[in-house]
Amino acid sequence: MKKAMLGTFTIIMGVMLFAGPASALCYRFSLAGSEVGVCVKGDSFADRKKAQAICKKGENKDCGNITSTSSSCHSNSNRCYNENGEKKRDLSGY
Repeated sequence: MKKAMLGTFTIIMGVMLFAGPASALCYRFSLAGSEVGVCVKGDSFADRKKAQAICKKGENKDCGNITSTSSSCHSNSNRCYNENGEKKRDLSGY
């Protein structure tokens, strides 16, 4: 019984280590009292830097640090950017 439990535990831990969940986020930046969102497929340091670069290019200025994250972006003024830097009003499913 103990061997079976240990084997099951080992398999579960292996799956978690090697197949971890794919994550994606919408990063928010605060600019002059309004928010800009950039949604990318990933949550690594490189993905955060990518989101900052997309924001900077789209807004033509440094967006500063990330203020929050979520799984979607909604903006009445089309201030949501996707991974390709395209402006959108709504982005979801991240």
